Amino acid sequence: MAIKLGCFTRPYNGYELEDWIAGTAAAGYEVVGTMALNKEAVINADMTDDEVKAVRDKVEGAGLTPSTVMGNFPLDGERAVSVERLKLHIDKLAVFGASFMLHCGAAPGPAAARFYDVYAECCGYAQDKGVMLTLKPHGGITNTGADLVYALDRIDHENFRIYYDAGNIVHYKGLDPVNELRVIADYVVAMCVKDSEGELVGVNILPGTGLVDFQGVFDMLSDAGFDGHLVVECLGGDTLDEVNENARKTREFLEGFIA
Repeated sequence: MAIKLGCFTRPYNGYELEDWIAGTAAAGYEVVGTMALNKEAVINADMTDDEVKAVRDKVEGAGLTPSTVMGNFPLDGERAVSVERLKLHIDKLAVFGASFMLHCGAAPGPAAARFYDVYAECCGYAQDKGVMLTLKPHGGITNTGADLVYALDRIDHENFRIYYDAGNIVHYKGLDPVNELRVIADYVVAMCVKDSEGELVGVNILPGTGLVDFQGVFDMLSDAGFDGHLVVECLGGDTLDEVNENARKTREFLEGFIA
């Protein structure tokens, strides 16, 4: 896998699916990632295959390739339902053509135990479908590099890896994302590109204008032989034109580290 640059749907909240696709393509990205767009998941477990294919056709019609989908499954109730729902969501990712399912983990306690257990059980299923299961820093059980090492040990499968988010390392606990990356760099397969103004402050800013030491992050990833996807999660911008311009600026910013 060669390094590829992409953009999530998140910067385009308030706009339409077509705006995100057009803006991402015009800004010069290669791949896309989906989260919620206007509070609705772009790819979810309840969609029909035809509905998923329709989104894929729009993405590929713009010369883009699906990369990542934010995953979700119930972390309470019947365990069998959790497994069934996760497998169904994995099926939809396979139809979409995504390489990665991205999950944010859970709060400590019973929800965390369910997350680890079900994610571990479904790693092989996802691998057979061509989808890698990943976890990113997002507070809760994923605050630190040590937390992510614990997840790697607990799930213990070659089809489970880390989707790093340096901005969230700053945002949730005010930690240094370079230091937290040291223990997991060899297991990072992709990264959410996001900056932060500080602990529990803003992340909806242009990457490179906050506290994240992107040079340090990319130096460490390069030393680890990283060759995955870099998908932009936050851009800032108050209008569609500003978001599109920030998307272009961020693509150029990232190219400076991977050239």
